[in-house]
Amino acid sequence: MTQTTRREQRKKNKNTIKPPKIARNKGNRNKDKKHKLTKTTKLSISAIAVIFIGLLAGGIFFYNNYFNTVQTAIDAGQSQAKKIQESDFKQHYPTTILDSSGNTIQELKTQERDYMTYEEMDPLVSEALISIEDRRFYEHHGVDTQGLLTVGINAAIGRGVRGASTITQQLVKNIYLTPEVSISRKVEEMVIAQQLEKKFSKHKILEYYLNNVYFGHGAYGINAAAKVYFDKNINDTTLLEKATLIGVTNNPSIYDPAEEPKESLKRARLVLKQMYREGYITQDEYDQARKDKLEASVHTEALNNEVKDNEIALALDSATKTLMEQQDFRFQYQFDSAEEEAQYKEEYQTAYNKVYQRIISGGYEIKTKINQDLHNQLQGIVSDVLAAWPEMDEETNLYTKQAAMTVIDNTTGEVVASIGGRGEEGNSYNRAFLSDRQPGSAIKPLVSYGPAYERGLLETTTVSDDRPNNTYPNNVYQRSLGDLTLRNAMAISSNVVAYKLAIQNQEETNEPVYQQLAQMEFGGLDVADNNPIIAVGGMTYGATTQEMAGGIATLVNQGNYRTPTNIETINRKDNEQEIYNSANIAQRKVYSDDAAYLTIDSMKGVHQEADGTAADTTLAYNSNWAIKTGTTDDAKDLWTVGATPYYTVAVWIGDDTPAAQNNTVVGKATRTIFQQTMDLLNNGKDDIDFTMPSSVTLQNGQLVTRSSQTKQVLAARKSALQASTAAIDTAAKKVSNQIIADKLDADSVSEANTFSNTLLSEQLEALSDYQILVTDTEDNWSTFDRYAQQIWKSIQQIEPRGGSLSTLYTNIYKSKEAEYQQAKSTLNDSLSDIDDEIKQAEEDDKTLDSQIKDIQDAIDEARGIRRSTNSSSSSEEN
Repeated sequence: MTQTTRREQRKKNKNTIKPPKIARNKGNRNKDKKHKLTKTTKLSISAIAVIFIGLLAGGIFFYNNYFNTVQTAIDAGQSQAKKIQESDFKQHYPTTILDSSGNTIQELKTQERDYMTYEEMDPLVSEALISIEDRRFYEHHGVDTQGLLTVGINAAIGRGVRGASTITQQLVKNIYLTPEVSISRKVEEMVIAQQLEKKFSKHKILEYYLNNVYFGHGAYGINAAAKVYFDKNINDTTLLEKATLIGVTNNPSIYDPAEEPKESLKRARLVLKQMYREGYITQDEYDQARKDKLEASVHTEALNNEVKDNEIALALDSATKTLMEQQDFRFQYQFDSAEEEAQYKEEYQTAYNKVYQRIISGGYEIKTKINQDLHNQLQGIVSDVLAAWPEMDEETNLYTKQAAMTVIDNTTGEVVASIGGRGEEGNSYNRAFLSDRQPGSAIKPLVSYGPAYERGLLETTTVSDDRPNNTYPNNVYQRSLGDLTLRNAMAISSNVVAYKLAIQNQEETNEPVYQQLAQMEFGGLDVADNNPIIAVGGMTYGATTQEMAGGIATLVNQGNYRTPTNIETINRKDNEQEIYNSANIAQRKVYSDDAAYLTIDSMKGVHQEADGTAADTTLAYNSNWAIKTGTTDDAKDLWTVGATPYYTVAVWIGDDTPAAQNNTVVGKATRTIFQQTMDLLNNGKDDIDFTMPSSVTLQNGQLVTRSSQTKQVLAARKSALQASTAAIDTAAKKVSNQIIADKLDADSVSEANTFSNTLLSEQLEALSDYQILVTDTEDNWSTFDRYAQQIWKSIQQIEPRGGSLSTLYTNIYKSKEAEYQQAKSTLNDSLSDIDDEIKQAEEDDKTLDSQIKDIQDAIDEARGIRRSTNSSSSSEEN
């Protein structure tokens, strides 16, 4: 019988004939299925308990450390199992993306196109899967109790909770659970798997698995994978190609037949070997498949699921992260080690790919805030401004110089527009949320100034622009401008001041420099970024325009962060359930109200002050607006970020492969895009100011915050406490010294002939305990010296040529003398500071007197003019 004939016969009979090795179990498998499932459930939970009790050092240890965890996982698994439905694995509806008016702008339905039922699929595919992944698939009921020992052994020897995952468990993991490896996740997986087998047949489980597992390069499901790697339907592939694809499921990156052909072929031959051993293929089929050549390449066009629209790409990204969060994926933005960061990113990508595939497979309605007309107008602004750079990259056929822009509605926190490039044909990569670039000085409001104002500093606070040493970044203007107010330092973009503020923020708060960025979900943060150099944009990877816009919008929103998204609602089509609504987005407090307001007000100075870096920029419809520019080393990245009360805009320009830019010309282009965008968006709106919180007041021409006043109060309390502590310390020292004086004034001290070494040793110990007092009103050195000289005379009578007592005395005396000199020096420094303050106050008084005199002269002059005017008026009336 030929291979084709045998395969057709097997396919025809596969619903009634089990594979040879496992046919013996067919007899009464269905007869008492319900009974066996119940028994297996109990056996599985009991088995895992017994294994962990034995292997993890006894029952008490297990109870204390795992009992609650396991019980919670069982409850979670049972809760999830109740929600299982066929649409979790097979979508009958496309995913629909709607614009802000409710019009359909794209449908996604990859599963509808590539999905194959068990009956339609060549039986060799499922046989290959069973032979390599789950040989007892037809014997167990979701959990392989014989394989549970592997779990216990792995856990006991520190290899994690791995092993013994059946095909059913893998399906559960792929659809319902996060990539987390833990006892609780393993138990939850087992509970759901057993319930899954109660609900669906073995053939259905194989069908669901093969249509949902990931194969790399965006291919989910084995039919899609066959098209991607071999450009053909799965049923048209050779036996070797089928074995190759099944091998990929174990690890798509390691066994990628296009990029790792040797490892892929090695894995495929192992699959073939297992198929032969299990009796699924003959010796001839096995030998022929081993001789076949494997040729694979990536055909991504076969998927036909490319999203070319920037706004839709953002909507899908936002929807994916929303569903990940609902599945309890724990997003993380700061790490304690590079290893932790690498592990998280791997888990994140796995979870992201899985959820993204579920969305594009179908079954969801995503209502967005996308306004295509507005997007086209904003895209036109970006394209027109960058038309001055027509150079193309020969390899990509895209413009060399690219741009990105994100616009956020400050009222709702939603993304109004996401411009990912210059809009040329084939440029579908959305740099606005995908491309991390060094932010330069544009990051300063978020890292340096916001936290500084939170600490109680004010815009009028001065900081030196001097570099203490060469570890500090240099200023773009290559010099120091002396003491700068924080508002002016922001305006001229002092790197030195921003760097100093970041250091002070970290020291005073004892938090990472990037703490606020992590709270605002900056996804490019690295372990190495806990460094004040990020205050001038020196990040490991950088930030996106969406993240930067989200940060500035947080300042406008009085320090409250809202995750940027262009999604309004998400609904499941199978049950018409709303699973997300942007109106319910929780806000996270990142900056205090007054710190956020002062930061925005300082950003006004960037365009208001004559030496500000955006002094050349004006808006047509707004008098109250904030802006910050940013430039990196060699001007490889140019930024402008800012806001009006209505909108926040972040603009980036640079090359996809970072290269030096003309700072003057390209930097101006970012500001031009910002200006034209703001004018388009704010046209027709009232010219209002940012909302000043009640914690900020205007006093004597400067903005004063509650934080600054609180800091002053705390400083005064601290000073008073220090004074009280010093007074108590002085009093304690006096008491101690009186006790010591009583010892030293004893009668025996004057009678030298009664001295012994022991008595003198006691006297020296008392002298060592004597407390030196030096204040502006007291100095007890002479008293100490009198006692010391008295003891020294006694020592000389016993040790005229020196000895141990003499050495001990000398050490004590020198130590006390050094202590006294230090105390005197400290007191003198304090008095000098007070003298300086007095002199400064006198100077200030003179200045104030002069100002008062000038005002009085002006008043007298005005009165004189008024009398003259009144006199003239009276004459005219008369």
